[in-house]
Amino acid sequence: MSRADTAKLCKQSLENAKIGTGPAELQNGKDFYKFMFGNFPDLRVYFKGAEKFTPDDVQKSERFEKQGQRLLLACHILADLYEDSMTFKAYARETVNRHCQFKMDPALWNAFFAVFVAYLETKGIISDAMKKAWTDLGKVFSDECLDHLKNLGLPH
Repeated sequence: MSRADTAKLCKQSLENAKIGTGPAELQNGKDFYKFMFGNFPDLRVYFKGAEKFTPDDVQKSERFEKQGQRLLLACHILADLYEDSMTFKAYARETVNRHCQFKMDPALWNAFFAVFVAYLETKGIISDAMKKAWTDLGKVFSDECLDHLKNLGLPH
């Protein structure tokens, strides 16, 4: 699949996970973290002070309302940048730079996309082609993240 086709499918899959300031858009971001905390509780360790949060706690949290918008914005940016390989890879490296302090398991850079696709499935229909598009995009993203970690002398 071409980068243009991948980008187009990823963008289409985000139609039900829009970002913005309205109640529905803010809820989209909270819904990601509610989904993740409910279905992947082992990942809560990366959220200091929220290690024992339930999906109900996330729903009431201003922190996860803001974090949800940041995460969805990042996914929209990835889909928008995918055709521009140089900028896409630069964004991946910058994302690593912002996350180094959390000492994440390097496998999470790719594993995130399976979680994200599963979340998108809760928001509406997502085709097999859209799933493959996110898998392909995620592989390119995580490969660049791991290369950058290696270049920084960090676990990769």
